[in-house]
Amino acid sequence: MKIYVGCALTHASDEFCFQVEKLKRIIARQHEVLEFLGTTAGTPTDVYRQDIRENASNCELFLGICDLPSIGLGYELSYAIEKRGIPVLAVAHRNAHITRLILGIDKPSYTFGRYEDICRDVPLMIEDVIHKMLFMQHHRELTPEELETAFDVVI
Repeated sequence: MKIYVGCALTHASDEFCFQVEKLKRIIARQHEVLEFLGTTAGTPTDVYRQDIRENASNCELFLGICDLPSIGLGYELSYAIEKRGIPVLAVAHRNAHITRLILGIDKPSYTFGRYEDICRDVPLMIEDVIHKMLFMQHHRELTPEELETAFDVVI
Protein backbone atom coordinates (compact mmCIF):
# COMPACT_ATOMS: atom_id res chain seq x y z
CA MET A 1 0.00 0.00 0.00
CA LYS A 2 1.24 3.53 -0.80
CA ILE A 3 1.40 5.55 2.41
CA TYR A 4 2.28 9.21 2.71
CA VAL A 5 3.43 10.39 6.13
CA GLY A 6 2.86 14.08 6.81
CA CYS A 7 3.97 15.99 9.88
CA ALA A 8 5.29 19.30 11.15
CA LEU A 9 8.86 19.91 10.01
CA THR A 10 9.60 23.64 10.07
CA HIS A 11 9.56 24.01 13.87
CA ALA A 12 10.08 20.37 14.80
CA SER A 13 12.92 19.25 17.04
CA ASP A 14 15.68 16.99 15.75
CA GLU A 15 14.38 14.24 18.06
CA PHE A 16 10.85 14.48 16.61
CA CYS A 17 12.24 14.32 13.04
CA PHE A 18 14.42 11.34 14.01
CA GLN A 19 11.38 9.49 15.40
CA VAL A 20 9.34 10.22 12.25
CA GLU A 21 12.14 8.91 10.02
CA LYS A 22 12.45 5.81 12.20
CA LEU A 23 8.68 5.26 11.93
CA LYS A 24 8.82 5.63 8.15
CA ARG A 25 11.55 2.97 7.96
CA ILE A 26 9.37 0.61 10.03
CA ILE A 27 6.34 1.25 7.82
CA ALA A 28 8.49 0.73 4.70
CA ARG A 29 9.10 -2.89 5.73
CA GLN A 30 5.53 -3.69 4.61
CA HIS A 31 4.39 -0.71 2.52
CA GLU A 32 5.62 1.83 0.01
CA VAL A 33 6.31 5.09 1.85
CA LEU A 34 6.14 8.21 -0.30
CA GLU A 35 8.88 10.71 0.58
CA PHE A 36 8.59 14.43 1.22
CA LEU A 37 11.41 16.89 0.42
CA GLY A 38 11.82 18.18 3.96
CA THR A 39 13.01 21.62 5.00
CA THR A 40 16.14 22.03 2.87
CA ALA A 41 15.75 20.31 -0.52
CA GLY A 42 14.13 22.13 -3.43
CA THR A 43 12.20 25.38 -3.67
CA PRO A 44 8.88 26.08 -1.95
CA THR A 45 7.17 25.26 -5.27
CA ASP A 46 9.06 21.96 -5.44
CA VAL A 47 7.83 21.13 -1.94
CA TYR A 48 4.22 21.88 -2.91
CA ARG A 49 4.46 19.80 -6.07
CA GLN A 50 6.08 16.86 -4.27
CA ASP A 51 3.88 16.91 -1.18
CA ILE A 52 0.50 17.64 -2.81
CA ARG A 53 0.67 16.79 -6.51
CA GLU A 54 2.79 13.67 -6.07
CA ASN A 55 2.42 12.31 -2.55
CA ALA A 56 -1.02 13.37 -1.32
CA SER A 57 -2.45 12.83 -4.82
CA ASN A 58 -1.07 9.31 -5.21
CA CYS A 59 -1.12 7.77 -1.74
CA GLU A 60 -3.71 5.20 -0.75
CA LEU A 61 -3.48 6.07 2.94
CA PHE A 62 -2.43 9.39 4.46
CA LEU A 63 -0.81 9.28 7.89
CA GLY A 64 -0.79 12.67 9.61
CA ILE A 65 1.35 12.97 12.72
CA CYS A 66 -0.34 15.83 14.57
CA ASP A 67 1.87 16.24 17.64
CA LEU A 68 3.00 19.73 16.61
CA PRO A 69 1.08 22.61 15.01
CA SER A 70 1.66 22.81 11.25
CA ILE A 71 -0.09 24.78 8.54
CA GLY A 72 1.38 22.46 5.90
CA LEU A 73 0.09 19.34 7.62
CA GLY A 74 -3.33 20.95 8.00
CA TYR A 75 -3.38 21.67 4.27
CA GLU A 76 -2.37 18.08 3.47
CA LEU A 77 -5.00 16.66 5.82
CA SER A 78 -7.70 18.82 4.27
CA TYR A 79 -6.62 17.84 0.76
CA ALA A 80 -6.66 14.12 1.60
CA ILE A 81 -9.96 14.21 3.52
CA GLU A 82 -12.06 16.78 1.66
CA LYS A 83 -10.73 16.73 -1.89
CA ARG A 84 -9.64 13.11 -2.34
CA GLY A 85 -11.75 11.34 0.25
CA ILE A 86 -9.03 8.78 0.90
CA PRO A 87 -8.47 6.96 4.18
CA VAL A 88 -6.65 9.17 6.67
CA LEU A 89 -5.12 8.15 9.96
CA ALA A 90 -4.23 11.13 12.15
CA VAL A 91 -2.21 10.37 15.27
CA ALA A 92 -0.76 12.25 18.20
CA HIS A 93 1.11 11.42 21.35
CA ARG A 94 -1.24 10.87 24.28
CA ASN A 95 0.02 14.10 25.93
CA ALA A 96 -0.06 16.33 22.82
CA HIS A 97 -2.54 19.21 22.76
CA ILE A 98 -4.55 18.82 19.54
CA THR A 99 -6.90 21.36 17.97
CA ARG A 100 -10.58 20.52 18.32
CA LEU A 101 -11.05 20.79 14.57
CA ILE A 102 -8.82 17.74 13.99
CA LEU A 103 -10.50 15.88 16.86
CA GLY A 104 -13.96 16.68 15.47
CA ILE A 105 -13.59 15.41 11.89
CA ASP A 106 -16.55 13.10 11.29
CA LYS A 107 -15.80 11.54 7.91
CA PRO A 108 -16.10 7.73 7.73
CA SER A 109 -12.67 7.41 6.13
CA TYR A 110 -10.96 9.39 8.94
CA THR A 111 -9.50 7.92 12.09
CA PHE A 112 -7.76 9.71 14.95
CA GLY A 113 -5.68 7.82 17.48
CA ARG A 114 -3.34 8.50 20.37
CA TYR A 115 -0.05 6.71 20.82
CA GLU A 116 2.36 6.19 23.68
CA ASP A 117 5.30 4.97 21.57
CA ILE A 118 5.18 6.16 17.95
CA CYS A 119 7.28 3.33 16.52
CA ARG A 120 5.40 0.61 18.40
CA ASP A 121 1.81 1.86 18.32
CA VAL A 122 1.39 3.65 14.97
CA PRO A 123 2.28 0.66 12.75
CA LEU A 124 -0.44 -1.33 14.57
CA MET A 125 -2.91 1.50 14.00
CA ILE A 126 -2.02 1.56 10.30
CA GLU A 127 -2.71 -2.16 9.96
CA ASP A 128 -6.03 -1.70 11.78
CA VAL A 129 -7.08 1.04 9.34
CA ILE A 130 -5.99 -1.07 6.35
CA HIS A 131 -8.09 -3.99 7.59
CA LYS A 132 -11.06 -1.66 7.92
CA MET A 133 -10.43 -0.35 4.39
CA LEU A 134 -10.52 -3.91 3.07
CA PHE A 135 -13.67 -4.60 5.07
CA MET A 136 -15.36 -1.55 3.54
CA GLN A 137 -14.35 -2.59 0.02
CA HIS A 138 -16.12 -5.91 0.56
CA HIS A 139 -19.16 -4.40 2.28
CA ARG A 140 -20.06 -1.35 0.21
CA GLU A 141 -23.76 -1.86 0.92
CA LEU A 142 -23.37 -0.79 4.56
CA THR A 143 -25.38 2.16 5.85
CA PRO A 144 -23.55 5.41 6.70
CA GLU A 145 -23.94 4.62 10.40
CA GLU A 146 -22.36 1.18 9.94
CA LEU A 147 -19.51 2.67 7.93
CA GLU A 148 -18.88 5.24 10.63
CA THR A 149 -18.61 2.63 13.36
CA ALA A 150 -16.35 0.48 11.18
CA PHE A 151 -13.66 3.17 11.53
CA ASP A 152 -13.88 3.64 15.30
CA VAL A 153 -10.44 2.85 16.72
CA VAL A 154 -9.80 2.56 20.43
CA ILE A 155 -6.18 2.58 21.48
